[in-house]
Amino acid sequence: MSTKKMTLSHVMKYLEQQGDEKVRLRYVRNGAGDDVFGVLLGTIRGLAETLGTNHPLGLELWTTGNHEARILACMVLDPDALTEKEARALLEPLSNPVLVDELVGRVLVKARIAAMLQERWMDGKGELPRRAGWRILAGRIERGSVKDLDVAATLARIERELPPAPYRVKEGINYCLFRIGVHLPAHRAEAIAVGKRLGRWDPRPVSKGCTSSYVPEWIPGWLALCRGERTEARKAMDAAKKRRATANQSGSRRQGKPRLSSQ
Repeated sequence: MSTKKMTLSHVMKYLEQQGDEKVRLRYVRNGAGDDVFGVLLGTIRGLAETLGTNHPLGLELWTTGNHEARILACMVLDPDALTEKEARALLEPLSNPVLVDELVGRVLVKARIAAMLQERWMDGKGELPRRAGWRILAGRIERGSVKDLDVAATLARIERELPPAPYRVKEGINYCLFRIGVHLPAHRAEAIAVGKRLGRWDPRPVSKGCTSSYVPEWIPGWLALCRGERTEARKAMDAAKKRRATANQSGSRRQGKPRLSSQ
């Protein structure tokens, strides 16, 4: 049977077989919930490539509530086929920001209804939908699909709404500010100035090899990386990326290529 016709039960059985207890516990600690198999992301990507775009299967995977099934769904859903009703049903009940960001970045920002969802959620009250709305705007700026954005008004709104916002919303607003500074060079200085006035609102320490989320540092740091400047931070990030790739490859070799039996 063609892999594009694989049923939900076949895919779920395969995912369960690829689970690893140590990975599962790590995912649970990071907020993935209890319905988790512990499948490496590289394995899920390989499975998504095997399946290809399959919107009906993606919707079925999402309804399982399983963490890996939902990550896989983000990779096989068709943004062009997504309706407003489906998008709201997928995102609005979520409590995991990782899934919110995956769904936004892989699906919603590419959908024809992206602008409508952005406006609805940015103006809403739910914490994670608000995060999603700001991240959709950020993604549309990155993709160059926003043609009529009032940047001055958006920067003023960012400066007004970030300080009192819940933490997960703050992250989404700050990410949008970062994308404005990176992708709209004419407004880069303004974005950095807003970031300075907002200050270092994120209390978390910056992990070794990672870039600070403080926009006045994040924007120039990112641009330096894009220019290929091998700063110490870049070297550390490259080393970390290589370690992750090696770990994923080792996991894939142990588990083998996806074999989705239709029996």
